[in-house]
Amino acid sequence: MHSATVLPLHGGRAPKWLFGRMVKLSERISNVIMDEFGADELLRRLSDKDWFQALACAIGYDWHSSGTTTVTIGALKEALNESGEIFIAGGKGKAGNNTPEDIREGASRLSLSSRAEGFVEHSRLAAKIDSGMTYDNIGIYHHSFLFTRSGKWTVVQQAMQHEGSKAIRFQWFSDFVDERDIANEPHSGIETEVRQQTLDLTSEPNSFARKGMPDALEEYSRVVAGGYPDRHDIIPRIDISRRGIEAIRQANEIDPKDYRELLLVKGFGRSSIRSLAFVASLIYGKELAYRDPITYAYNLGGKDGIPFPVNRKTYDSVIKGMDYIIDKANLEQGDKYRILKKLNAYLNYNVA
Repeated sequence: MHSATVLPLHGGRAPKWLFGRMVKLSERISNVIMDEFGADELLRRLSDKDWFQALACAIGYDWHSSGTTTVTIGALKEALNESGEIFIAGGKGKAGNNTPEDIREGASRLSLSSRAEGFVEHSRLAAKIDSGMTYDNIGIYHHSFLFTRSGKWTVVQQAMQHEGSKAIRFQWFSDFVDERDIANEPHSGIETEVRQQTLDLTSEPNSFARKGMPDALEEYSRVVAGGYPDRHDIIPRIDISRRGIEAIRQANEIDPKDYRELLLVKGFGRSSIRSLAFVASLIYGKELAYRDPITYAYNLGGKDGIPFPVNRKTYDSVIKGMDYIIDKANLEQGDKYRILKKLNAYLNYNVA
């Protein structure tokens, strides 16, 4: 399961007086869910773009700000990492770069040390797929990996368009990931103002390119080396930078058996991934598919009926779930009224 939300990029940070309260309230809400339904259910809800957005609104952050991701995850991380039930690794900037170390620490705390390296691999793959296979021209600046004692995991990460000022949030949940083809149609919900035709290598029609990438390595190397002058038509479409050549060289030495291993090669980024896809297209004589990912990926539908009408029953369940959570939390009446008013305003706006 993979969903994304695009939000305006806002600078600054949450004031201390607000962030401290967000930590306390998010902890109380999370504990109610874990007590009633278990940590895995909390994890599942955090992987849902609508529920996550509702939670961010409920604990007091701007509904339309890119900070709904970074600040909410920061508050949850501070609130829950001592719970012994769920652990949040990574975060924004340098914290995101420390995700592997955080994962190993959290796995030790939850008695999951044997799963740590598997978690690290899934973290790296999710970052590589989101940054290099779905949208063009984006860069991830926030990456977090959440997991529970049962071994289930969620990824919440955010990228920014290099052209423009929109932030894109990606979310994954382990129960909905196909381990046999981890990049195959991973999106279950995308809500975005961005409209563009992109070489989406996660689409089902491009499965031949994903599976053919390892076979394309040798052909790619020969084209880069000038061994096929009659293939000049694809040279402008492949990466021939020094970094790309070095990544291909390393990949050839490793001799990956599938694209999953190929994605884990250090330095193998968007340009190299897409270059191999073009070579695979040449080898197999198939055209690569372009699409606007949003048309395939609404979780609850669109208010204009595209790609299908809003599923009001599902949306109502989200609202009822949040009402229940807030009602069960031990809050002062004034705080409860303020939170429900903000939450209902957000949900009603998006369903109307």
